[in-house]
Amino acid sequence: MRQAMTRIALVCLVSALVAAGAWAAAPAPASGVPPSRLAALTQGINLSHWFGQGPRGYPRQHLETYDTAADMALIKSLGFRHVRWTFNDATVVAADKPGALDPGKMKVFEAALDMMLGKGLAVIVDFHPEDDYKRAVEKDDAAADNFVSMWRALSKQLSGRDPERVFFEVMNEPVVRDSARWNAIQKKALAAMRESAPRHTLIATGAQWSSVDQLERIEIVPDRNVVYNFHCYEPFKFTHQQATWAGDSVKGLKNAPYPSSPEAVAKVLPELTDERARREMTQYGKEQWNAGKIDALIARAAAWGRKNGVPLTCNEFGVYRKAPAADRCRCIEDVRKALEKYGIGWAMWDYAGGFSVVTGKPGERVADPDTVKALGLAAPK
Repeated sequence: MRQAMTRIALVCLVSALVAAGAWAAAPAPASGVPPSRLAALTQGINLSHWFGQGPRGYPRQHLETYDTAADMALIKSLGFRHVRWTFNDATVVAADKPGALDPGKMKVFEAALDMMLGKGLAVIVDFHPEDDYKRAVEKDDAAADNFVSMWRALSKQLSGRDPERVFFEVMNEPVVRDSARWNAIQKKALAAMRESAPRHTLIATGAQWSSVDQLERIEIVPDRNVVYNFHCYEPFKFTHQQATWAGDSVKGLKNAPYPSSPEAVAKVLPELTDERARREMTQYGKEQWNAGKIDALIARAAAWGRKNGVPLTCNEFGVYRKAPAADRCRCIEDVRKALEKYGIGWAMWDYAGGFSVVTGKPGERVADPDTVKALGLAAPK
């Protein structure tokens, strides 16, 4: 009788602890992503404004000349291990069949992929559509079905590529406001990708621009060969100052310092004549962004990854080149060091755009040594 009562009491105690959240959860299942692939997803750079963010219609001349074999050789020489290659649906999809591939477009697409792989780089094949495409996926089930069909076809087309060096990323920065809807769409897309490419590592992300907040709302899929992605552009008022496309809160800011403090921004406030810009700069000073605050943000992401037993990558971070140069490099370095501290792979935004690691026009690009140093790499002599 005493033993029975003891067992009953123990069961009651365990139930109470579970209900109170005090009982330690069982360890999350281990990731199924090979360590060699996680190593490939460290030290990366984004290839923007080429097959994604490019000119209307993506003329073939642009696709064949904007980034070249010489660029890939330079990227490799700087110490980057992978590139995140952004592509728009217009560069792969048939004009009259939104869920099907265009054979002619795919020849150009695969030639570019061969060029990157031929220089010894791993490649994230990142679907990077315009916002109107993303909003259609958010609101229209037919558009979401076409998105899934596109990935089923594309991952099948590329399934013969080396899975140690080619990765498929479901979508860049979804603008879907309903996390539950995005989780459902992403689950379908990942299943279609896995069906077509059973050996490749896939990259998933959260809704609403892939922030750390949204990372914490992702529904983990049973597939263990998936890496989960987030982006880090904090402090946003610093990283996007004078960016006209990024909203009213930053476009009027100029010479915003990093780290931020009331004392630091007081030195530049007299330069701002716009009242909103002055308010935003004042608030930025109060936020006191520094290496410690960035570390705390990345630590949140890392804790989520550990809790769920999944690997992470941060495949966008960087600072617009209109920020003060020395502070820009300091911020890049602080983010990069925090990611490395927590074992999170990274890819800076971007190679040759407004946040670039190089300067010069296509065919004349050279590495910016200060940015390269901030990334912990070594510029070629």
